[in-house]
Amino acid sequence: MIDYKPVSATGMGNKLDSHGSANTQEGFSTDMPGELHRKASDDSGSWPEAIQANIRLIEDNASKAIVRSQPIIKLNGQGVIWKRTINIIQGKFGSHKSRLAELLLSLLLSEGYCETDFCGFEKNQLILFLLAYVDTERNQSEQFPMAIQHIRRLAGLPPFESHDRLVPYSLIGFERQHRLKALKSFVEAAMQISSHHLFILLDVVTDCIGDFNNASESLELFDFLNRLINDHNITFLLIIHENPGTDKARGHTGTEASNKASTIMQIGFEKGANNKDSDLIAVKFLKLRNGKKPDPLYLYFEESTHSLARASQEMINGTMQERRKKADTGMIVDCLGELLVEPKKQKDLVHELSMQFEVHINTVKDRLKEIAEQRLVVYDGNGIACELTIEESAGKSTMYSLVPSQAWAA
Repeated sequence: MIDYKPVSATGMGNKLDSHGSANTQEGFSTDMPGELHRKASDDSGSWPEAIQANIRLIEDNASKAIVRSQPIIKLNGQGVIWKRTINIIQGKFGSHKSRLAELLLSLLLSEGYCETDFCGFEKNQLILFLLAYVDTERNQSEQFPMAIQHIRRLAGLPPFESHDRLVPYSLIGFERQHRLKALKSFVEAAMQISSHHLFILLDVVTDCIGDFNNASESLELFDFLNRLINDHNITFLLIIHENPGTDKARGHTGTEASNKASTIMQIGFEKGANNKDSDLIAVKFLKLRNGKKPDPLYLYFEESTHSLARASQEMINGTMQERRKKADTGMIVDCLGELLVEPKKQKDLVHELSMQFEVHINTVKDRLKEIAEQRLVVYDGNGIACELTIEESAGKSTMYSLVPSQAWAA
């Protein structure tokens, strides 16, 4: 079991890892240490030793120039995933969440020349990774092994030969109430076998605890993940299902994941004619803590390779033009997160949207009313799930704003 203990002031200097984080060899514990309740012996007015060590670490790092680390993964030259962060891929059932994650794992596993088109994603060539794929859904006789073979193949490696930098692990044999303990044990073991940067995919994260609607279990999981990325050379990529009928990640776990994540990617099929799913797949960045969110990445599922591939501009235009003509509610929802950073008067918001979609202002008003009445999820600039509210009062301008969604779905 991984235990967490705050690092005391004594020996602090030789327990910092290369990133300036406290890293103890004896493990960590959430128990409150005795030092926390004892004053320093030389001055009754000074901080307790454990608190002083915490303050000193941050102040020492804040007293010198900090060079921001380079991203682990870029998309079309723009950083999207950084070291020692929590990252999310979310989407509805059957939206190819796992295939997108497998594409990223194969990118990090690839060595030298590789024929795979990684759809604009590129990795930091200076970092070696130990990749751990932790699965909770697929059987261990066929489905999960095939996924591992697929990752090897995309990475340009022999698909039937194991690789020491790709480790598969399944939690499917553990009862749900024991899975978090099993995950902690696995991570502890992985940290001992390699000095490479540890990149862990959890597919799916809601299955790593007993009940994804239990607040205390969700908090325990993310407290654990947060301590790991703070104290160790570890990065997490979490896959999570969206609630049926909404774009919100599932339960308390989904909400906590959205709050803690540095990057949130949403993958799903774009609507085509008659509001049915088309073959066009969009990867949208709902949150990017370290920079400006990239434009959506458009893909499709390539049957011959059973993997995702870049969509042509012709395919993109053919699907999106009809939606733009109708000022489709989904397309307007995608714009509101950036347009409503602050509450906005109706005339201003409606004008911006009518110009963008080249439609009449009454059409825009109708679409905004639909979005508010149907309580469609709108992600703000921080990746927080919100709803559109319309405030109307006599003698005052109608105002549009985003408020955090309070709906908890099972």
